[in-house]
Amino acid sequence: MDALREWMEGLEGPLGYLVLAVSSWIEYVFPPFPGDTVSLFGVFLAATAGYSAVGVFLALTGGSVIGGVAAWGFGRWLGDREERWPGFLQRDSVKRGLRKVRTRFEKRGNWYLAANRFLPALRAFFFVGAGLANMPLRAVIFWGGLSAAVWNGLLLGVGFAIGSNFERLEALYARYTQVALGLVALAVVAGLVGMVIRRRRARSDETKSDAASDGPPSEHA
Repeated sequence: MDALREWMEGLEGPLGYLVLAVSSWIEYVFPPFPGDTVSLFGVFLAATAGYSAVGVFLALTGGSVIGGVAAWGFGRWLGDREERWPGFLQRDSVKRGLRKVRTRFEKRGNWYLAANRFLPALRAFFFVGAGLANMPLRAVIFWGGLSAAVWNGLLLGVGFAIGSNFERLEALYARYTQVALGLVALAVVAGLVGMVIRRRRARSDETKSDAASDGPPSEHA
């Protein structure tokens, strides 16, 4: 980390902003890439090393929007080629899951994209879902851009408030990530529990309906 910070501090002119933009873009194309770590460096450099806060903001936001559009495009491409999906995607359970994703994004896709930047490690998948649901490109750019702008503005605000203490900035972000992912995990567990309960109720109702349709046994005189 120290080597990366020193390298970025040594960059001159537009190259530093280009690195920030590309790192934000890669995060959506290759989610394991630690884009937020580089973003934190950018915020730190804006607060301590003479980087322009506006330049950092535009680079991070622009890179996020372009990366999100790339992930959306992949989702569109995937949705248009359903008949040629590999075998593991042709399973009925997978297809049902993808249909549910489409339905949810058709109903609430704007809200998902507005929240995407605040959910580490999951951001790219929101845009893939938007592509599967054929969300309009304008909506993707607007809501994805709004999310990135608010997030990056908050990062810069916190960065300038903390100042030169990069370790504290990194620790705050790590704590936020743990809380955010914990809430996502709780939401997933709650959703799974709700699904199991609904299925059991549906089966119980079917059993009762079948029993009622059979009627009482006939009595012979």
